[in-house]
Amino acid sequence: MPKLKTRRSATAAFEEGSATPSTAASTPKSRSVFRAQTLGALALQVFQAPCPSVVKVTVEGKLDASVKVQVPGAKMEGSGLPALCRAGKTWTVTFLSSSAARGPMTKGSLMIQGFDAVPFCVAHNDQGHTFVQSKGKWRYTALSAPRWNWRENAEKPTEGTAADLEVIGARSADSVPHLKVHVRSASEVELKRCLQGLALREAQAEEDYDMLLAQVTKAKTAGVDREQIEQAEERLRGMRKMGKHVNDGCDKESLKLLMQWEKVTRCGETGVNETCKASPDCPCNEEVNCGEVLSIVPSAVQLLLKDFGPEGDKELFDELSASALAVEEGSVWKAGGKLIFSAFDRNQSVQALTRMLNNVGRRLRSWIFWRARCVKMLLQMVKHSEAEYGGFVTAIQINFHPNGESFHAQHRDIYSAKQRAGPSCTCTFKKCVGTVCYTVGSSRQVLLETMTDMFSAVKPCGEHCTGRRERRWLHSGDAMYFNEAWNANHTHGIPPIDGESGPRISVAFLLGAEESRIYQKMLLPNEVPQ
Repeated sequence: MPKLKTRRSATAAFEEGSATPSTAASTPKSRSVFRAQTLGALALQVFQAPCPSVVKVTVEGKLDASVKVQVPGAKMEGSGLPALCRAGKTWTVTFLSSSAARGPMTKGSLMIQGFDAVPFCVAHNDQGHTFVQSKGKWRYTALSAPRWNWRENAEKPTEGTAADLEVIGARSADSVPHLKVHVRSASEVELKRCLQGLALREAQAEEDYDMLLAQVTKAKTAGVDREQIEQAEERLRGMRKMGKHVNDGCDKESLKLLMQWEKVTRCGETGVNETCKASPDCPCNEEVNCGEVLSIVPSAVQLLLKDFGPEGDKELFDELSASALAVEEGSVWKAGGKLIFSAFDRNQSVQALTRMLNNVGRRLRSWIFWRARCVKMLLQMVKHSEAEYGGFVTAIQINFHPNGESFHAQHRDIYSAKQRAGPSCTCTFKKCVGTVCYTVGSSRQVLLETMTDMFSAVKPCGEHCTGRRERRWLHSGDAMYFNEAWNANHTHGIPPIDGESGPRISVAFLLGAEESRIYQKMLLPNEVPQ
């Protein structure tokens, strides 16, 4: 009886606190029904199962990190993660389902300060998916680095942060999926990949085809995520459909009009040597410093291509001009004040260029477009350059100068990674011993300037040192060679010319100190059109 009294008193108290006067005055039958309903609700509250856990997140590492986790449709158990997860400790947060059933999977987003948000998903049965960052990945390393002004070739950041993420699916119906986060310093390779990925993303948002293409090439070398590279390549395909890969003055109609041997001009003037104005004894005034080699060989092209005709320079000029018109439009592109003729993907290796020239005739199945003769000339020049000057040809750069307004800015050739290249440069920075450049077509001046900067062994004569500037003429067929020591102490370039000047083509070979690849003999087709 006491037990029943307690139950009745509790029910009565509940009725007194919740029932209206009209309910209290109802019939005994209605009161019995109401009492049964009330007791059922109380029992449901007492014996209702707790919400199941859907995912557990653990944060640890060697660096402090501000971490937030968002799981839509779930509620956090407890107070969650602190505002700053301190290094050397382990922090855990568990998310509960908002209902009694978890569903097939739970999606969420991980946000670490300084990083892009990383999506993740955990499966609760065979119908769900488990991944981090993208489907198919159970492990992923997120990277973060300070802002880098890559467009102006600024110094790269030297430190970055990495977050190793691993998602572990439920091993049984009762287990909880687990997302592990480990924060640490990024390695040198990871930092390079992160910075190049940021440059690729920024270039993708702009309308500069050449810039984006260069960043895609660099991203592949740096190991940027394949998904990001594929997005950029899709962007490139869209830009090509709109014709943005063909620069002004690089279309075939313009090249056909300008690059004609009949418009070639020749100048017989002598060069000019401007010594330092501050002191006649200035070290800059030395024409040849210790270890330097600079030579200009007249009519070198005519001599080494004599098997192709009595005017080897004209033959080479015509072959290169015709090849530029035969290949896919966009293989000639603007770089500074000049045009460059290369493989369509801007690869400036001999193998890439000759492969493209060999394939154009096969692809079009027409003798008119067959460029085997041009390939033979280039390979003959490679063979001669390696035998005459030593080293191995690691790159070829073919410059088109349509008229006297074109120019090649003052520069050093890039012989090592210590030298800075422009944002669109995709050089591989192999150790080099020299450069040989062959010129055909119109005569142009080359400007040689003695430098006294950190790369040069030449010291200035004083605060007012003006250095030395020398102008020499390069005529059709001439070859200009300089070695590593000269390249370190000087810059060279082709300035614009006053007055009328016709088209010119230069073929420059970068000579590597070591053979960086296995040189494969280029196999020409069995039947070459005559």
